[in-house]
Amino acid sequence: MSDEKSIQSMGGDARNAALTPEQRSNIARTAALAKWEKSPAAQKLPKATHGSPDRPLRIGALEIPCYVLDNGKRVITQAGVLTALDMSPGTATKGGGDRITNFVNTKSINPFASINLRDMIKDPIKFRAQGTMAYGYEATILPEICDAVLEARNSGDLNHQQKHIAKQAEILVRAFARFGI
Repeated sequence: MSDEKSIQSMGGDARNAALTPEQRSNIARTAALAKWEKSPAAQKLPKATHGSPDRPLRIGALEIPCYVLDNGKRVITQAGVLTALDMSPGTATKGGGDRITNFVNTKSINPFASINLRDMIKDPIKFRAQGTMAYGYEATILPEICDAVLEARNSGDLNHQQKHIAKQAEILVRAFARFGI
């Protein structure tokens, strides 16, 4: 092995020196995504065939990221469910779990959550969208959560921090009826 650099490595060094840290990061991210997309783990995941962040489901002023997968399932991303319900992403809790699971398991909502809803939130759907792994739920989760929230509100069980979510749930249910969702 010689101490002299090849012309190719000198060219690589020159290119690297000319790039900004942000450009180098973007190149590395793109390469990592391309490598992940070809991995066996990624190949086993369903792939989004329709939908993208720039073409969300629009309900009034809401924009909800949703996709149709190659297995025919219609999914809403976890972030999309939070957006639709006007919920903050929250912070990690001592019990773990995602924000939606924690919300449905609160003592005010849990008694009104259907078995179907509990089954859906237990295991988010992993899928591929735009070369990355995403998490979501079958689109029917949104009306299910809305029903539980509205039943909790009607019974007087919501706490004051959840009342804005009930207002949003009511708006969504009316929109679903109008759009046939």
